Amino acid sequence: MAITYAPGISLTEDRTLLPSDESSLALSNIEFANRGVDRAMVNEQAKWLLDAAEPHKNPHRTWLAILALLYAGDLDSADAQCKRLRDDPAWADSAPRQELLTLLQARSSLLAGKACRAADMLQTMLDRGTSTQSACLAVAWLIEALVHLGELDRAHRILLDSKLAGPLDPDLPDRAHILAARGALHMAGGQFRHAIDDYMACGWVLDTSFVVNPAVIPWRSRAVFAALGARRYDLALALAEEELIAARKWGSPRGIGIALHAVGVARRDDTSVAVLEEAVALLAQGHACTDLMQALYDLGTMQIRRQDVAEGRRRLDEAAMVAHECRNAFWQERIRFALERLQAPANTSKLTRQEEKIAYLARAGHSNRHIAQMIFLTVRTVEFHLSSVYRKLSISGRRELVSALSSVPS
Repeated sequence: MAITYAPGISLTEDRTLLPSDESSLALSNIEFANRGVDRAMVNEQAKWLLDAAEPHKNPHRTWLAILALLYAGDLDSADAQCKRLRDDPAWADSAPRQELLTLLQARSSLLAGKACRAADMLQTMLDRGTSTQSACLAVAWLIEALVHLGELDRAHRILLDSKLAGPLDPDLPDRAHILAARGALHMAGGQFRHAIDDYMACGWVLDTSFVVNPAVIPWRSRAVFAALGARRYDLALALAEEELIAARKWGSPRGIGIALHAVGVARRDDTSVAVLEEAVALLAQGHACTDLMQALYDLGTMQIRRQDVAEGRRRLDEAAMVAHECRNAFWQERIRFALERLQAPANTSKLTRQEEKIAYLARAGHSNRHIAQMIFLTVRTVEFHLSSVYRKLSISGRRELVSALSSVPS
């Protein structure tokens, strides 16, 4: 029996969880969304479903409809529906329905750049105890939020405490989202090969469930940065171009913007700046602030490295404004550091051969101690060379080596 994938609940073609005609329509609508076709129809159908029936009568139908709104990028409508549910006594007095509502609110918050709010909601939900199905999704989305906030140690502890750091049970609920979250954590920690493995596994799980829409999980775009970190440039570009095709087919500004961000960084050529500028415009249009601040940062730093300092500074200032609005202290600090570097005396020195070797090893995820062992240096010498690399590239640390070195011809 074929399975329709919807995070948070398990569904099959027999529609046993969704017996009514309207519920069957909700399931068909999410199937269209999974296939990434006719976004306008999916969005309108979701709104009709939510307006045509009382949401408390079938929580799974309501979940599917609001999920479709999130996939379509209609965050305003999704938030309005969540507010409606908060005021519904049938939802307020039901723990399972409150779990679904919390997940929806947290996801919408994260997509809109409010990672702190999303993390707080999900952590509170997990602390109270929840069902296995909801817990897996809450853990995945919490880890994703924490990565955006730069709280990698906390994210890693949650992964370990949830016993999700090793091989995953094939029947684990929402395994694709767990793999995507692990990939993001590996990527942020510089473990690029592990990140590639998790993202590719995520793609395989989605493919077996007939999910091709990057609005569900933009795993290819995320994997692009891990592939660049591992110096697998052909893989990075192939994934980016494939994601862009799927994103354009669905038509969500956020999805296209995320894909264009990946394409711009993966190309590493004269078109990259223009592609990133288009990505920024679409992410702003889609109110995708989490992805917007990162695309602005990459665009600004790329322009600075290409000697367009004034425009690069302007983009970093824009990124700082978005980070401030999102109350994301991690990104505020990161952007502030980049802007401060512009005030320092210009350093146009090229990396020495030793510095370049160490920089690529660090970007590949090796620790300073391991690098020292590999190239027969002391740890202190490696640290000295890395400090010089950061100064010359005007970056703050390892996390920025991927974008900084991706524009350097191999």
